[in-house]
Amino acid sequence: MKKILIVCRAYFPDVMGGGELSTKSLAENLKKKGYDVDVLAISDKDEFDIVDNISVHRMKFYNIYWSYDATEKKKLEKIVWHALDSNNLNGIKRIEAMLERIKPDVLISSTIEDISSIIWKIAKKKKIKVIHVLRSYSLLCINANMYKRDNCKTQCISCKTVSTLKKMNSQYVDAVVGISKYILEKHTDLGYFKKSQKKVIYNICSDVGFIPDITKNANSLKLKNNRQIVIGYLGRVHQTKGIDIIFDAMARLDDEIKDRLLFKVAGSGDKIYLSELAKLAESKMVDTQFLGSINQYDFLKQIDILIVPSKWQEPFGRVIVESMLHGVPVLVSNKGGMPELLENNEGFIFTDSISLTKKMNKFIHGEIEFNYDIVRFLPAEIVNQWYDLIEGL
Repeated sequence: MKKILIVCRAYFPDVMGGGELSTKSLAENLKKKGYDVDVLAISDKDEFDIVDNISVHRMKFYNIYWSYDATEKKKLEKIVWHALDSNNLNGIKRIEAMLERIKPDVLISSTIEDISSIIWKIAKKKKIKVIHVLRSYSLLCINANMYKRDNCKTQCISCKTVSTLKKMNSQYVDAVVGISKYILEKHTDLGYFKKSQKKVIYNICSDVGFIPDITKNANSLKLKNNRQIVIGYLGRVHQTKGIDIIFDAMARLDDEIKDRLLFKVAGSGDKIYLSELAKLAESKMVDTQFLGSINQYDFLKQIDILIVPSKWQEPFGRVIVESMLHGVPVLVSNKGGMPELLENNEGFIFTDSISLTKKMNKFIHGEIEFNYDIVRFLPAEIVNQWYDLIEGL
């Protein structure tokens, strides 16, 4: 089997978000498939260790700081970091030495920040096949989210300028994988990866348990009795996540239903926004519990339905898959790649708070039921897609 090197800006236990969890799942599942897998991760020091049977080579950052460091940076520092990250020459010799030592047949860049897109060019010169995974908008946007008070429809001038060399380096990528069709087309429409094979492969969520039978539907009629109905939000607390939309939607429900509702918010983040939400809960008279950080699987056992109300164009939506795999139906906003995950549950996709109110009413009254379309999210299915891609290069 081929030797694979996965490169990333951080690797477990250094976890910034879903990208690191998905990278770990990818490495471990490719290893189980029979590939010889190593990981090269940026860190705050040079170090080698083995994490769950995966060899991890940690390389000290070669930009002016490591983006995993959460301390606030000055504006000038950020500008310099982005300018270097676009095509960082400082790491060439160290990357070349690492590639010579590991000698991979295939290089997969799972997250490119801190690594720099120059690694694609280096690998190509060494005749190593290159696959890049699109998990964020970091190749397009300085903030990696294409959101400035609202979703950006295209690149602003500053982001386009800083990203020029990243776009040029994308010509060295043999195959590009989008974790959704949405994020893949966002890049290709702007001229990235013109020479690359293109494929959509969803994230592996193998750290979640498979509970519902694949033929099972969520019987919304069970909510028609007089027991309490628990609505849930799970994730980072931030304005772009649109939690306020849920309060607006719940406030419009009939009093008979509203009196039976309990809204549980699980997650931490923006303290100012959290304070605003607490005031909103009081003014809208919505019975709410703010739980802070909590194990997501324990939380999913507590709720009847999860709502994912993001205002920004999420590339994927890991929590949606986690919820489905635990037998919990999901109402999802129509932003970014999230609707793709509910392609057989169009009745559970909403556009705004008014639309959400209508969807909630229909679910509670048994007019729509959730279809657990989960086969395409099972690890074995996703790993087979990766196998076909790697062997076809």
